[in-house]
Amino acid sequence: MSLLSSLFKKKQPSLQKEDGSPKTSGELISEVTGGANLVDGMQTWELAEENKNDLDTMKRCCDAELKTMDKAGLVPAPYYFERVAILFRKRKDYVQEIFYCKQYIDKVESFYSKNGTKGIADIRKGPTFKAIVKRLPKAKELYAKQST
Repeated sequence: MSLLSSLFKKKQPSLQKEDGSPKTSGELISEVTGGANLVDGMQTWELAEENKNDLDTMKRCCDAELKTMDKAGLVPAPYYFERVAILFRKRKDYVQEIFYCKQYIDKVESFYSKNGTKGIADIRKGPTFKAIVKRLPKAKELYAKQST
């Protein structure tokens, strides 16, 4: 079943804008999820490059990705979680780095346990997910050194 087909079972969005032009997939997802995938009225991917060093924005993108997963059944994009982990490490806030890495890994594993991989890409095979997994033990090690 395609992404849009599964979303449309939840709610029937209009496929066209008021001017008659077709809606983007992001606009359709936003309509179906009640804007769960938006941060400050924008798609998370629209904020990625310009705001990659803004911890608050990246954390809100993480939240939006998780809300979209809950409402639309889409696996959250790893980019924002990796950025948050990087920014927390720069601040030497290893507790938060560990939290975001672990939260992402747990949510993704739960997603695939529930939904399987048939017909959808397995994000766990991608480099960003693997980078988050690799960060976790190092963050724990840094936290342990900091605590002694």
